[in-house]
Amino acid sequence: MKEIKVTTGSKEYKVVIGEGVLNEYDPYSLVKEHDKCGIVVSERVYSLHRKYIDSLAKKIDNSVLIQYPDCEENKSYTFAESYFKWMLSEGFTRHSMLISIGGGVTGDFSGYLSSQYMRGIDIVQVPTTLLAMVDSSVGGKVAVNLSSGKNMVGAFHQPSMVIADSLFLSTLPRDEFKNGIAEMVKHALIGDLASVNILKSHTIDTITASKIIIPLIENSVRFKAGVVSRDEREGGVRAVLNYGHTIGHAIESLTRYKGVSHGQAVAIGLLVESKISHRLGLLGKNDFDTITSMIERYELMQDEHAFDVEDIMKHLQYDKKNVGNEIRFVLLHGLGKPEYDQVVDNGILRDILRDHYKR
Repeated sequence: MKEIKVTTGSKEYKVVIGEGVLNEYDPYSLVKEHDKCGIVVSERVYSLHRKYIDSLAKKIDNSVLIQYPDCEENKSYTFAESYFKWMLSEGFTRHSMLISIGGGVTGDFSGYLSSQYMRGIDIVQVPTTLLAMVDSSVGGKVAVNLSSGKNMVGAFHQPSMVIADSLFLSTLPRDEFKNGIAEMVKHALIGDLASVNILKSHTIDTITASKIIIPLIENSVRFKAGVVSRDEREGGVRAVLNYGHTIGHAIESLTRYKGVSHGQAVAIGLLVESKISHRLGLLGKNDFDTITSMIERYELMQDEHAFDVEDIMKHLQYDKKNVGNEIRFVLLHGLGKPEYDQVVDNGILRDILRDHYKR
């Protein structure tokens, strides 16, 4: 079992990583100061791990469980209203708390509920996908979507604890595993250099072994925790975590979160934004080749997608990082050397997108 401390201006908490760690922690120690505990669990995760989750719920006095149909379409503030009404009807107060069990969508949605209900209650995040373990569960960014853009309505609301139990990964589909690998690759390229050689030495078929994946999760979480501790509210250096996501989020909103997984969208973003860095002379050929090799090694862009370049440009305008009409990117000056808030000429951006999609 590994423990990583996350220290921010608003809260200090720990991330616990290991196999079976959810039941190693006495749940009462997490909720003893709260009058009620709501367990928001992904429908899919509950169907696969019902006995394990029920055993947790039975140990917690004054707990009530509700399932969440976890998909991006249901990660909206209109959908959240029914859950706020449920919390109110169940007697939740300002002294209550939530435990979120599921992937990134469930974690984001539950985090949004906890950030808004009675101006904020505590939450423990139990991420069940690799993507959520290394990314969304750490850092306190919670949000819901609008049809025009991903995570457009939300807050910074740090959890009280994160419990990353690798037992849940045993039922994770191969494509879902790739979503998490895309984020680990991103972290490796922008500063988690301890993971670069590990990622270069494995494939999608060998990386899933516990002795490989748990150290990678630890490295990735430790790197992100360090960034978040320095910049909780993305006023500066935390923006480096958006590498690959400027293009990626535009593609996700363009497709209305259907047909293109988060990992595929981020992989496209990593490649396109690395091409920009290479075109501008910031990123050398060897480093660029390393990036393309990692994307290929883990089969992150197997599916062929054809998008209209102007449609992508339109959705880039919705990005929260924009200032005025300028689209801001994270560019690389080499592996582990990101620079955020970089303005890219629209002509260069269109050329690279057209070359990528050959349209």
